[in-house]
Amino acid sequence: MRDVLLEKIELLRQRMVNMGLEFGLDHPDVLEYSIQIDQLHNELNQIDHSLSKAGNRKKAYRFYLMENNAHFA
Repeated sequence: MRDVLLEKIELLRQRMVNMGLEFGLDHPDVLEYSIQIDQLHNELNQIDHSLSKAGNRKKAYRFYLMENNAHFA
């Protein structure tokens, strides 16, 4: 579930950046992407918090951007 959230966040981020470059950062669609990303980050934080309360260690994650592709490790 966590990995799926990370992938969604990165996809939305890429779309937001592209839209922002084309239409400006104050365009309503860019702001909507930002809101969606914030909501997904909140979900990710809740998952991480639940795991830490349960005594499970958080799975460390990293992502790498390479020519408009995101790679999670």
